[in-house]
Amino acid sequence: MRRNRLRTAELETVIRDKLEQAGLSAALNEEKSQFLDLSDGLFAEIVLNDGSKLAGAERVVRSVKEQLEESGVQVESIMVRAVWRVRGIEFIGEARSVSGGLKAALEFEAILESGSRECRVSVELTLAALNRLREKLALQDKVGFPGWSKDGDVDEDTLGKVVAEFLDFKLSTGGAGYWDPLLFPKLELNESVISYLISDSQAFKQLTSAIDDFLSDYAIDGSLRDLDSRGVNINRFQLVLPDLSSHLGGAYKRGDQFAVSAVTLYQALGPIERRRLENYYQRKVAEIPEPLKQKHPRIFAS
Repeated sequence: MRRNRLRTAELETVIRDKLEQAGLSAALNEEKSQFLDLSDGLFAEIVLNDGSKLAGAERVVRSVKEQLEESGVQVESIMVRAVWRVRGIEFIGEARSVSGGLKAALEFEAILESGSRECRVSVELTLAALNRLREKLALQDKVGFPGWSKDGDVDEDTLGKVVAEFLDFKLSTGGAGYWDPLLFPKLELNESVISYLISDSQAFKQLTSAIDDFLSDYAIDGSLRDLDSRGVNINRFQLVLPDLSSHLGGAYKRGDQFAVSAVTLYQALGPIERRRLENYYQRKVAEIPEPLKQKHPRIFAS
């Protein structure tokens, strides 16, 4: 074990010295770079904050690997990568094949940047993924619709946010699972990824449960009377939100935090979950029986 630790330290020292000599040490991301002992050799992951320095760092790594292997030191892998971030997302439209035919997907182009370098990547969001997103956003009328519509469908801004989250997720993984946007500039966003990205947070679950309780058969009369007495339109979700606080509760696991404010929970949600929650609420309001709507016409006025 002592010999393995020395070999790892030696590898790190050699690489750092060579990077400094090449004027690249300032670009090194100390937090993400790593040097490891593997059962069959050494592994190093050199991570840079500036993609424009990749070529120089790769030359350094090649020379180090050759130097070590000539001296009999087996190096399993030395990889060089950059930290990229999403700078912008553009909706292109319906995806097309190489021959020009339409595909069951929507195409987006993203601009990524790393220091002074940028690159463009293409993301195809499949129709199955779009339908799963519609389900998550409670847009039941659009589920199964063959394509995308500007009216009544998942809005373009939300689609862009989902694509950005997908890219952030892909770019967050290092090591063997690293996705290199320079080598693989095309990605597919499928249904399983949507299910993973848009999972239900504890705050979201608590708020949907509160909505269900607020509009349940046993509570709805009182809920509508309270809104009517204050002149609050039931369709104004932001104004109704405080009324949900008294309907928070349910089963909690050890370690869960008991929330007493629906507003606080809502503020803890990300933009996509907020949109999902509001759509869920509006769908539940639309299901209120007509006699109750006629009983409180003022709060149902559009």
